[in-house]
Amino acid sequence: MAGYNLAQGQYENRTLSEDEMWSAFSNLFSSHSKNSSSYKFGFLKAIMDNLYNVDQKLTLTFDQLFCTFTEIYWNLVLKYGIRQQPVSKYSNGTYLEQMLNATAARYTITTDIPFESISDKAKVEVCRKIKNKCKINVVGALFQDTKGLFYSFSRKEEWLQINPQMYEFVCKHKLAIEKLNYYEWAKYLEKINDDSVMDHLLTKIDKSSERENLSVYRRILFEEFENTTCFYCGKKLSNDGHKIHVDHFIPRTFIKDDKMWNLVLACPTCNLQKSDKLASVIYLEKLLDRNKRIVLLKKDAKDMEKYSDQNLRAVYYWARFNGYDAIWKPKKSGRGR
Repeated sequence: MAGYNLAQGQYENRTLSEDEMWSAFSNLFSSHSKNSSSYKFGFLKAIMDNLYNVDQKLTLTFDQLFCTFTEIYWNLVLKYGIRQQPVSKYSNGTYLEQMLNATAARYTITTDIPFESISDKAKVEVCRKIKNKCKINVVGALFQDTKGLFYSFSRKEEWLQINPQMYEFVCKHKLAIEKLNYYEWAKYLEKINDDSVMDHLLTKIDKSSERENLSVYRRILFEEFENTTCFYCGKKLSNDGHKIHVDHFIPRTFIKDDKMWNLVLACPTCNLQKSDKLASVIYLEKLLDRNKRIVLLKKDAKDMEKYSDQNLRAVYYWARFNGYDAIWKPKKSGRGR
């Protein structure tokens, strides 16, 4: 893979045209880009899933990226049994696949257990090992295949900084780029896997970093921050997990992340009616006010470390730009308002 052994890279700091930026991704998805494993596709997904976790300089740490990267592959390899590289008589799979299987064996984790449910100790260990190995090959390879336009990086200092022009471009075309990535990723995987694991492959890739259990956020928001009414209709919420839904204010189908600044408590009716729609902008303002209170009450909240009102407004705008334009309001206001 071209660029795989680069220790650092600097994006081209010049004005880019829309065509040049599309060309960078077209090159990645073309036959010119050689793949000995699926990892460039997985690393691009890790970046896309962390787009809204950047700091003010548009920087992401390798710890952030490779934690997401590990979670993606934990679920694809162990949960779904999907190979990521052709297997020969000389190979038992890639280092990453071997490491995932070894971690599951060491901690006696059955393969149907999602990444979110394994112990913190196991998570830290496997993420660190995969980061230390995969950063050597994957980061430089994706840098090179996007023509040195997408990001700068330092393997030694373990950071990646997205080119501001490319950041705006990727936010603008997020869903299109994700679909292209999933399609090419699936084409590659189909060549090296048996038909038995190929059912719903695109869905498996898309949901590989999706959390199944948000109960910890339900508890924190209800008990610590006293969010005891439905965020949308105002109905009083009963302290019963089955009657309190955790809703992604900006749909998870777009943001693909679980952070407290985007999570609200809702009654089942509102949550199901809203589904993957955007709520009216009046609820955006309400969420901005809610998040200010969380920051004031719990300044050490990990999920709020890189939060800003400006970023939330931007994500709401980009979601609308990407086609989430069916704006939703609850049909009736509850008595709790």
